[in-house]
Amino acid sequence: MRLDNKELFDFFKSLEIEVLYHANTTQTSITYLNQNGLLSRGAVESLGLNQTAQSSDDIDKVLDVWNDVFLDTTDLHTYFSRQNYYGPILFEFDVSLIENTEYEIWITKNNPIYWKKETPMEDRYFQSVAELRDNWKYYSRQKMMVTIRKNSSPILFESVRRVLVDDPRVTLTNENIHLFNETVKLIKENVPDGHILKGKFKTRECGYCWCRDNYLNQVGVPDLKRLFLS
Repeated sequence: MRLDNKELFDFFKSLEIEVLYHANTTQTSITYLNQNGLLSRGAVESLGLNQTAQSSDDIDKVLDVWNDVFLDTTDLHTYFSRQNYYGPILFEFDVSLIENTEYEIWITKNNPIYWKKETPMEDRYFQSVAELRDNWKYYSRQKMMVTIRKNSSPILFESVRRVLVDDPRVTLTNENIHLFNETVKLIKENVPDGHILKGKFKTRECGYCWCRDNYLNQVGVPDLKRLFLS
């Protein structure tokens, strides 16, 4: 169910939610940089652009979320003290983004990867801001995803506050590839002078976090390449 943009914005502000987050791989993020905004996976496909394949792609089409853009209300990397599974590049949007009534905003009750084809709409999405407000404390934050429905054009970067990039401190020794350096190189090649995000990229500073240990010991080389290389 579409939620009222202004009512949702006011509710988020009452919770002191100031930022919405979208994490992705380097390859997909480069496409965003070239298009000056986020795009749904369906839009990227329709435009013939590059994006990293996801295991949920086929079911996303069946569940009618292929053309949607998803944002979180918290930085899941910090929230769980581990890397974001969707990718090492995190776009931080000012929450005022959702005031734009051109965006049809829905909020999930769970990540669509856990839905079934027969899951009714009222079990997939909150039906009103009132329902969201009444149940906010009963749902895990990662389940309540801000969804911009039926996206076909870039969600422009004017609302971006900054972009965080993970430094896993991992080198693929057999190929002499330092993942972070390669990612930064790709970003620089695609963010020329005058780009709206020029100067907004920051290396993520992790303190008590498992991300680097996980990148080194739990993520295989094929997945590291999928996440960090274009």
